[in-house]
Amino acid sequence: MMFCVLLGADRWSFTLVTIYFAIGTVFSIYGCCQYHKRKDNHVLLDTEHGSYAATVLNENPNNLDDSRSFVHHNEPSPRNTAGLWGHIFQIIFQLTAGVTMLTDCVFWLIIYPFLTDANFRLNFLMITMHSINAIFLLGDTLLNCLRFPFFRIAYFILWTGIYVIFQWIIHACVSLWWPYPFLDLSSSYAPIWYFGVGLIHIPCYTVFTLIYKMKHFLLGATYQGLR
Repeated sequence: MMFCVLLGADRWSFTLVTIYFAIGTVFSIYGCCQYHKRKDNHVLLDTEHGSYAATVLNENPNNLDDSRSFVHHNEPSPRNTAGLWGHIFQIIFQLTAGVTMLTDCVFWLIIYPFLTDANFRLNFLMITMHSINAIFLLGDTLLNCLRFPFFRIAYFILWTGIYVIFQWIIHACVSLWWPYPFLDLSSSYAPIWYFGVGLIHIPCYTVFTLIYKMKHFLLGATYQGLR
């Protein structure tokens, strides 16, 4: 039963999307806490030193420009380098985007119209796992400021490779049905299927890259201000 649950790539994809949003929620809560903490500290410092600074400036108006220069040079840089967890989160986001596009496209363009029988009926869970995940991910993409370089497609291909190798190992040890007919190695068309699905990785990742670039083209000034 455990193997049956882990066989489908849609389960892997949905689990990855869940992990991404879970980590993003934790980061958002942490960021809000840090922001309010820094804001409270700034208010406390302004309260403690505000009267002193006002007295000095009133005594010597020429110090106004110097004070502004001092404050300007001591302000922290608005662009901070991402730490380890920041890089991991970005990789998960870039990986999730490609995996979601691939699983949804394969299901709606290949499996559902061509590889299902006449008695097959869609249920709420199937529709959710192959559409709602992409909608939520696209919405998150419009709101976040994460990077999306095209060379990160390597992680996407690596993820698919791990899934395929997992399938081979499971079916070499246990006699089970293949979750997708085109993965069946006994078929004479298996090499063509594998090659075709491998090529689909490029347009899937490219489409999401174009969506990302279009977002920054249309909302570039807004996102520059948030950084």
